[in-house]
Amino acid sequence: MNRILLLICIIIPQLVLSQSEVKTSQAFLFAPHIAFHKVGGDMKDRFNNFNSIGMNMDYKFKNNLTIGVDYDWFFGRAVKDNGIFSNITGESGLIIDQNGDFSVINLLIKGNYATVNLGYLINLPRVQSNSGILIQLGGGFMQHKIDIFSSQITIPQLNGDYEKGYDRLAYGFATKQFIGYQYLVNHNRYHFRAGIEFNQGYTKGQRTWNFNSNDSGLDKRFDTTTALKLGVIIPIYTKKAEDEEFFYN
Repeated sequence: MNRILLLICIIIPQLVLSQSEVKTSQAFLFAPHIAFHKVGGDMKDRFNNFNSIGMNMDYKFKNNLTIGVDYDWFFGRAVKDNGIFSNITGESGLIIDQNGDFSVINLLIKGNYATVNLGYLINLPRVQSNSGILIQLGGGFMQHKIDIFSSQITIPQLNGDYEKGYDRLAYGFATKQFIGYQYLVNHNRYHFRAGIEFNQGYTKGQRTWNFNSNDSGLDKRFDTTTALKLGVIIPIYTKKAEDEEFFYN
């Protein structure tokens, strides 16, 4: 993960510089971003706050309407243990592997969030046709589970399909609301977007049985996050300035 973030930090500024001059008020806007999520709803019973990286891909029309898609990949050590392996641990609370040794297990959040969005840009200042307050609404798909990671250790109790009895996989329809500021001005080298996003997942458990709690894993859930997002914008313009009816210098 650290290598991925380093690569993003190196490549993205170069792409931004290569598209530094705002030419028209119509463009494809690519916005790779990072986000910090505060969990809520049923999600906070299973996870702590976590991070995500992702990509917005929007098309902005001359009338300031936007349409696009957004994708986030969840990651982090955000799982609340809550005795998830209570049925296979000894008095020490640790799992014994096939060699008779105590095993070390990391629990990570693993998930995806994708939406199709409609939005509107309120120009601020008014003379900048591509900057201002951006409001977006979206609908799509949310999925998350507990990723059980044990390094170089074989644990028969968690191998293969047995892992599915503990990972609490859930997915379903999702909605989002975003409000933030988009900075995309003439003759400036750097463009960015920052704001707050409210996410709601109407998810359902996908595992027939949870081994540790000995009950059904097909529960319906209402999973929410409130995310602080920050991204850079890489614009690709679709018209020349002289082809538009107006153009701001």
